[in-house]
Amino acid sequence: MRDPKDVVTIHEKATYELPLYEVSNDGIADIDTFTLRFCKGSKDDPSIPRQRGLFTESLLEACRKYLADNNQGVMATRETSLAITKIEEALLWLGKRAEDRKRRGVQGTYKP
Repeated sequence: MRDPKDVVTIHEKATYELPLYEVSNDGIADIDTFTLRFCKGSKDDPSIPRQRGLFTESLLEACRKYLADNNQGVMATRETSLAITKIEEALLWLGKRAEDRKRRGVQGTYKP
């Protein structure tokens, strides 16, 4: 089984190949790969390649929700609670970054 951190960049740092697993009677098996694409491009420069995909915030929110949904009852752990807190912190900082970029009129561009 591949390490879950075995993520491969496959296209201009916006598309990644991740291991896909399955639980069977024999345990966890590495069965395939999953392609994850992030949204990229610039609203004011069509010469920059554009790609449909997820926002980082959407992926983090899905991870946060999954962990919170499973961190219940006898399955609840301090470590999972801390991981949820750190994801929430990451979402907070990304939100502040987006607000700042929107305020400065550079959201959706590659301008600093």
